[in-house]
Amino acid sequence: MKTIKTIVLAFAIICGTVLNANTVDPTKPSVKSTSKAVKVSMNKEIGTLLSKSSLKLEKTYLINVAFTVNKDNEIVVLNVDTEDVSVERFIQDRLNYKKLKAKALVGQNYFVPVRLKAAVD
Repeated sequence: MKTIKTIVLAFAIICGTVLNANTVDPTKPSVKSTSKAVKVSMNKEIGTLLSKSSLKLEKTYLINVAFTVNKDNEIVVLNVDTEDVSVERFIQDRLNYKKLKAKALVGQNYFVPVRLKAAVD
């Protein structure tokens, strides 16, 4: 009878410890997100980096660009959603490893639409 009580007590202590270890503090946010002001700042910086191009386009492109930010606060282009190789290369050359002034979250994926307008003669 004494061993049964000891086993039940040990089981209760183990269960109590395990259940207590899995709690989540509800006051702390579980997911970090980038503020709207930082996103607006990043969009302006990307627009500046892509402006003043010598690229001659025959049509206007609307391209989705996926990128992340590394620990040095540099843009790392992940994907340029276009069929045109010259446009893809232009965007990658202009954006890859350029420093951002805005403090973005490291490792988070960002998506930005980019419009490249055709040259009007």
